[in-house]
Amino acid sequence: MVMSPTLDSMSDNDQKIYALTIVAHPDDESFVFAGTTLQFEEQGKTVAVICATRGEKGKDRLGRDLNLKQMAEIRTKELLQACSILRCDCKKIMDHADGELEQVDFHQLVQELTNEINLLQPQIILTFGSEGISGHRDHVLIGKAAMEACRKANPKPREIWLASIPASKAENFSRSYGKRKIHHLHFIKNQIKGVADEKLMKVDVSKYKNEKLKAIQSHESQYLAHLVWPPFLEHECFEVIKI
Repeated sequence: MVMSPTLDSMSDNDQKIYALTIVAHPDDESFVFAGTTLQFEEQGKTVAVICATRGEKGKDRLGRDLNLKQMAEIRTKELLQACSILRCDCKKIMDHADGELEQVDFHQLVQELTNEINLLQPQIILTFGSEGISGHRDHVLIGKAAMEACRKANPKPREIWLASIPASKAENFSRSYGKRKIHHLHFIKNQIKGVADEKLMKVDVSKYKNEKLKAIQSHESQYLAHLVWPPFLEHECFEVIKI
C-alpha cells in the first residue's frame, strides 16, 4: 500500500474530508469524477481519492514495451499528477491486481474501505453504480464494496453518489466505449442499460471541461483523444443513495 506524502503528517482532525472518491484504476478519477471533484473544490470542500489497483493491465497507448511492474509505476505517477490537477489528495493506492478484484476476498476489501471511511469521515462517497459505467468488472466490484463499507462505517457518510450512464445515453455510450476496450474478459457481457434519467442527479461540469480534459490527458499511457466520450465533458450523472 502507498500512502500519499502528506498523510502521515496530518492529524486525525485534518484528515476529515467532504467527499471520498473510491475507484478501481488510475484514470477513473479523471474520466468519471473530475468535474464533480473540481466543483466541490471550488466550493471549498475537500476531496480525496482511494484507488484499489495500480492499473498494470492497461494498454500503453504510447506503444512502449512495458512489463506489468513498469506499467504500475507509470500509472501510479499519472494518478498522482491527475490528483494534483484536480486539487484533491490521493490518500491510498491499494495493491490489488488489476482486472482481478472479483478474486479478492470481498469482506476483506470491504473492511479495508471501511477503515479508510472511518479515518477520513467523509460526508459523501463517490464511486461506481451497479453497471460500473462501462461494465468493467473491477468497477462493478469496487462500487459494491464501497456501498457495503458505507453501511458498516462509523460514522456513516451522509450519501453515496453512484456514477451512472443515463438510460437515454446508454446506446450511444456503448457504441463509443466499445472502441476502447482492450481486455474483453474484464467486462460483463450484458449490454449497458443505464439508469432511468429521472433517477439521476445531473451535474453540469462544462465549466471545468478544460481542467477535466487536462487531468485525463495526464494519464498519457491511456489517453487517445477519440476515447474521450464528449458527454463526460459536459455532465456527470449520479444515482444518490442516502445512507
